[in-house]
Amino acid sequence: MVWLTGGALVACLVMILGLVGMIVLNGMRTYWPRPIERVTLDSGEVFLGVPMDTTETPARTLYRTGNRDLGREPFRWVDADEVVSVDRPAEAVFVEREVWSVWLGVPERALEIAPTGDRVVVASGAEETLEYIRDRHAEARARRAEIERLKKHDLGRIDQQIEAQRLMIRGAELELERPGQRAASMPVPASVAILFGVVGCVAGAVVSGRRIGGGLSGLRPKAPRMARFALVVLAAVGVLAVWLHGPWRGQGMTAERLDELRAGAAETEARLTVEYDTLLTRIRALEAEDARQRIVITEPTGGRFAPVRQIEPDEPLLLSQIVRVVDANRMGLGDKIGAYLSRWWEFLSAPPREANTEGGVFPVIMGTVMLTLLLTVTVTPLGVIAALYLREYATQGVVTSVIRIAVNNLAGVPSIVYGVFGLGFFCYTVGRYIDAGPEPTFRLPPVWWWGCVGLGLVSMVFAYACAVWSKPIPGTEASRGQILLRRAAVALWAMTFVLAVVLVVRTPFFSGFFEARAADGSPTFGSRGMLWAALTLALLTLPVVIVSTEEAIAAVPNSMREGSYGCGASKWQTLWRIVLPGALPGILTGAILAMARGAGEVAPLMLVGAVKLNQDLPVSGEAPFLHLDRSFMHLGFHIYDLGFQSPDSQAARPLVWTTTLLLLTIVLSLNLVAVVIRAKLRARLTGPTV
Repeated sequence: MVWLTGGALVACLVMILGLVGMIVLNGMRTYWPRPIERVTLDSGEVFLGVPMDTTETPARTLYRTGNRDLGREPFRWVDADEVVSVDRPAEAVFVEREVWSVWLGVPERALEIAPTGDRVVVASGAEETLEYIRDRHAEARARRAEIERLKKHDLGRIDQQIEAQRLMIRGAELELERPGQRAASMPVPASVAILFGVVGCVAGAVVSGRRIGGGLSGLRPKAPRMARFALVVLAAVGVLAVWLHGPWRGQGMTAERLDELRAGAAETEARLTVEYDTLLTRIRALEAEDARQRIVITEPTGGRFAPVRQIEPDEPLLLSQIVRVVDANRMGLGDKIGAYLSRWWEFLSAPPREANTEGGVFPVIMGTVMLTLLLTVTVTPLGVIAALYLREYATQGVVTSVIRIAVNNLAGVPSIVYGVFGLGFFCYTVGRYIDAGPEPTFRLPPVWWWGCVGLGLVSMVFAYACAVWSKPIPGTEASRGQILLRRAAVALWAMTFVLAVVLVVRTPFFSGFFEARAADGSPTFGSRGMLWAALTLALLTLPVVIVSTEEAIAAVPNSMREGSYGCGASKWQTLWRIVLPGALPGILTGAILAMARGAGEVAPLMLVGAVKLNQDLPVSGEAPFLHLDRSFMHLGFHIYDLGFQSPDSQAARPLVWTTTLLLLTIVLSLNLVAVVIRAKLRARLTGPTV
């Protein structure tokens, strides 16, 4: 048995280490510079290519030939019997471009376009051209980055301000089209009548409590508690009524007020238009300066050079369009290491390009980390609270057992089912409500709505009263009447909850936070986004946290609870000071498991938030800084897209390994941080050993 169990452990370790080793090996070698070969075929064709893979049966080699804008396949298999000769020319370069992926060729010359339009050759030959590129490339790339920043951030900021003015006018028009809330709300006399009726019901409940308290063995002192609770609830309803019907709300939108807003918006838009034109002038000047520097890099087959764009094949490549030039055949070890690290830095810090097969994954990293953290922050408190109630407060019986079985079964539900639920409930139901409020035909008339408020207030007060009356004197058994009152309290609380849901869902006083955008068909929270993805994954991982937290709470010795009670602590003080600190390592274990599972999920995210390409980060320097309504990129979905949806599967295959390595590193790093915190807490709780 020892050999059997030990062998099983060794087999598990070998599989895990083999998987991790394969991911690390293939992921780390993706960006290492490979030699450039010039291949001559028996047909007379000559091309440059980078060898990527070989097979023995049949004997052939996979070359990356690039130059996709010439209408060629960027990868091609070449049989060994077709090859006449293979050499590695020192002047061949591997050019990584902003568009149309890579170009393999030989630097021929560098041009600068004079203000008169004449083209001046400033460098000729491979050596001089490469030297010119090294000297001027950083400046050209900085200029291009400045152009992109002006277009994306400055022009984008002006566009957002213009759009905000338009939405403000649109919201005012919608408010003018419908009756104002003050006009549509219930008349003040009716409100006062309902409130006085509620006060009468509450007073009756308090008087009844005093009478019943006198007949239930000294429960009379509980009447003041009910009175205080009733007064607090009445005060809350009064504040709500004053807020909804306050005189400062005015008469709503008027035609005159709308005209004033339109005039102010027109002035603001005119000022923004002038600023917009100024920025455009600056951008055009930078683009004209950028267009002066051209590089001619020819390929050996047809002697064609890399064009500035496909529709302008006679215009050479801009210097700023070159991301990196790798002359791998002349590089030493130090230069190769520098190119390797440069590629890795671009991968970690730049946005993707070329259908995600080039560039970096910085937006993907940000989306994955933010989703994982938001998921953990959401699911951990919910799971801990649910486990506390099931273990410490709920009566252990059939209902509690059924709930535990349901929680365990939820852990086995396919993740795509959670995605469908999140799309239907969070995105299309809750999100649309946040955007535009309830449908106009679904809203209750104000009189009926306030009537439901009064009914809910009475139900809440009587539920609290029944709960107070149902508690027996310490040390005595509950009587039959107290048991009936306890059941009545449960029924009344359920009724209060239903009424609260009806009041929220069918309120006539809420038209959404983004009504103008929703009216134009551009939902904010009514579509897929970061918030709904985090909540969906929180539901998916909630059973893991509940089960692990329950086990951690059950592992706290009862003697510690009894000692706390013996010192005079209440139940909540015992839970807060004794049980939760003792169970904290187990709670963090559940959070770690939830984090690991949520970070690797893909199927639900495809429905509720993850997209192929979105360079707008969920975190930015603009208010509100955390944009939970935005869609996002995720490493798991990115791997799926590269492996199965990429238009260039051969180019994407190395990136699959690299992105998988990155995802594994992020998940392990987050888990390592949580494990370190758990170890420190456990050491603090156990204390020094003698």
